[in-house]
Amino acid sequence: MRIVELSTRRDQLPVRRAEVASEIIALENEKQGLEDAVERARLDRRNREGELEVQQRQRDKYEAQLNQVKTNVAYSALLTEIQGAKRTIGELETEVLELMDTIEQDTNRLAEIEVELAQKREAAHDELQSIDSETAALDQQLATEERRRNLVAEKVDDQLYRVYDRLRRVQRFPALVPLHGSACGSCHGYFPPQVVREITHHGRIYTCEACGVLVYAAHEE
Repeated sequence: MRIVELSTRRDQLPVRRAEVASEIIALENEKQGLEDAVERARLDRRNREGELEVQQRQRDKYEAQLNQVKTNVAYSALLTEIQGAKRTIGELETEVLELMDTIEQDTNRLAEIEVELAQKREAAHDELQSIDSETAALDQQLATEERRRNLVAEKVDDQLYRVYDRLRRVQRFPALVPLHGSACGSCHGYFPPQVVREITHHGRIYTCEACGVLVYAAHEE
């Protein structure tokens, strides 16, 4: 039972460690996502600015040609091209401004995350060290209890030990319970009087047919 208790506590430590680290991991994932988003936004901004320069040069070219055309048709065609270029320029400028705003917001959030990460790492440091120390202590205690158990197991009757070991492997605990009056200390099923006498007067250990545990007579103080 001591080994089961220690093992249960030991198995809970990775869960505690994961809980302590979960907020840090979430922030690190958010940070990575924002860094990728900022990089994409900067690339998009450069592409839009490049397109904007092309459209501005095209507009300037059309405007310069206005004074050179000889017919109203050509003049109207150039005006249409200029309006189209101006419309595209306006759309591109809006997109650039939106990307700049996104980059600024994400960059500000990245700065906030850096502060939060530093705070949470500092707060988690002591807790993680405590978990590591507890893990090492439990490992040592488990090793000690396992050695003690093995020494005791060597002295147990082979047939009785096989019954006990079967219960232990299926984690049927407690596997050994005291007799309560004439009843099993686990399921409270009653034993025949003869079996009770065997347990109480002869120190026999019986397997409860109802629940399968081993039943013994507790020594009276």
